[in-house]
Amino acid sequence: MTTLVLVHGWAASSRIWERQREHFGASLELRTPDLPAWEADWLEDYLRPLALDQTVLVGWSLGGMLAVEALARLASAVRHLVLVGVAASFCRRPDFAEGVAPALVRARRRQLWSDPPQVIQEFAQLCLAPGEQNFGQDCLSLWPPSGVPEFLASGLDYLLAQDLRPYLGRVTGNITIVHGDADRITPVAQAYYLKEQIPGARLEIYQDTGHLPFLTRAAKFNALLMELVDES
Repeated sequence: MTTLVLVHGWAASSRIWERQREHFGASLELRTPDLPAWEADWLEDYLRPLALDQTVLVGWSLGGMLAVEALARLASAVRHLVLVGVAASFCRRPDFAEGVAPALVRARRRQLWSDPPQVIQEFAQLCLAPGEQNFGQDCLSLWPPSGVPEFLASGLDYLLAQDLRPYLGRVTGNITIVHGDADRITPVAQAYYLKEQIPGARLEIYQDTGHLPFLTRAAKFNALLMELVDES
């Protein structure tokens, strides 16, 4: 039986997958872990007991970065890996222009210590494209109202430090990249870079879509997952 594992991103929790729980919860084995740490070690240990050749693994944003790192370390392929809004390197580097300015991440990190709820609310709103503001209340309802600053800061530290480019050639199997063309968190250029670097990867660009295609384009996204599950 196919197992569908959904890994959330920064500042979120398993609640973010509500539309997928509604759609898939009764039809297959669905796992939506709450990450206790922004560490690939934890996800690697979580995945190791699973039958990976019968697992469809979906990683969103930072969760997708952790999935790439964990699978590269395991040197095993899942049945299908889906990377949603994922960066090869979230921050810009001297030889990588597709990332965001590290100063922006550091500024958000400093703000955490004075007003974590405001940081989360601002981030949630930025996850929506300009034309998706009608999802504003739905979006906020799926986010934890607050968070532990130390935990949130450790996630931003991961984004500042981690460069997945050395891992990309070690991720094998069936891989689909899903990205919104109006993503204001992870620029869509990251998706095209991943497509170039991961042999055989399938690229799905959602038009007029931000960082939350599984919410704002839930029917289309769920249909894609069902297609991949059926292939399994």
